[in-house]
Amino acid sequence: MRVLTAAAFVLDVINLHERDRIVAFLTAEHGQKRGVARGARAKYSRFAGQLQPLAKVEVTWFEKEGRDLVRVNDASLVRPAAPLQADLEGILLGAYLAEHMKVFAPENEAAPRLFRLLDATLEALLAGADRALAARYYEIWMLRLTGIFPAPRECQACGRAIAERAFVLARDAEIVCAECGAGHHGERFEIGAEVLELLRRSARESLAELGRRPPSGAALARAEELCARVRRVFLQDELKSYEVMGRTLASL
Repeated sequence: MRVLTAAAFVLDVINLHERDRIVAFLTAEHGQKRGVARGARAKYSRFAGQLQPLAKVEVTWFEKEGRDLVRVNDASLVRPAAPLQADLEGILLGAYLAEHMKVFAPENEAAPRLFRLLDATLEALLAGADRALAARYYEIWMLRLTGIFPAPRECQACGRAIAERAFVLARDAEIVCAECGAGHHGERFEIGAEVLELLRRSARESLAELGRRPPSGAALARAEELCARVRRVFLQDELKSYEVMGRTLASL
């Protein structure tokens, strides 16, 4: 058995029995972990107020070789995420960000870049960043860091530089130039100049820098559709939180 302490983000909290909770959390050094916080549901628990969804905490846990669940011994709040979840849209967005990490972040392997992505996105949102822009930035980087969707600089079919127009092929989410896309007979998704610029800017600019010269609402909507299509190709499914968010916001 070993005892570990690290900064972490709470990704999910599930009730277990009458007094305990199962906590999924993300660390930079050890990736994604799942553990039991014993007594977390008790009235005077030491975990009271600490295990908030997407809260940044310092967590201490015990783990034993061969066991899937660790034992969460302590958690102290570093930065709450409650202001983000003060309204329905924020709650839905928070669940969407967290599910990305639950699906894509590795278990028991270092994930510093994913940790920094979530940290920077949440920090920007808590500081008042535009939610649609922050979500697109997060999606683009998530796909990029997991090796699914590189920055669109060169055609993945012919190797030529991509100019002002490109296509994403539905079969494997390859990015191809306008010429190769025009000659493709299967399903394809066109990317215009403004979306290409957003994809490229996101590779070199921070979320705050993007916010100083934000893309149009139409470009953000197109980028959202693009990321969703690429994600579905890779997962062969859709994130449940994305479907819930879409249905819920559409009904308002």
